[in-house]
Amino acid sequence: MKASKSLPLALLVALLVPPVPAQAHEKRDVTITQAWIRSSEYSDHVGGMTGIFARIKNNTNHEVILLGGKTRTAPMVQTHEVVGGIMRQKSGGIVIPAGKTVTLQPGGLHVMIMDLKRAIRSGARVHFTFAFKGARSQTILLLAKPAAAGGENYTHKTTTE
Repeated sequence: MKASKSLPLALLVALLVPPVPAQAHEKRDVTITQAWIRSSEYSDHVGGMTGIFARIKNNTNHEVILLGGKTRTAPMVQTHEVVGGIMRQKSGGIVIPAGKTVTLQPGGLHVMIMDLKRAIRSGARVHFTFAFKGARSQTILLLAKPAAAGGENYTHKTTTE
């Protein structure tokens, strides 16, 4: 049996070409950009609270729901909305339609973390894992920065809508 002359060449190419990480070929279910966490008088002490903001694009052909997430910085994480100037929990999460982008912003939809285990001041960094229904969770390193209030009142109100 005659050995193939192209086999040594194929082995040489395989050894010289660096492998491409698997994630480079994966398309994420959602793309999270412009993510940050607010520093304010509400976050500058243990036991406080603050909001997390971002743009989240649904890259799938089905609805994805942002359920909240988790962080070591706070034991309580909820999705929230501001309606009529009043912040309230958005039960059931934040719906992101197929192929669309949702913006989490002060005065609107956002993720709220409460009962902070440490103060969050401008320049602090916080790891946060965004949790979804219909998409994989993603952990992002958030930078804390101040922002003008979004016109919301921080009276915590839970709804069932």
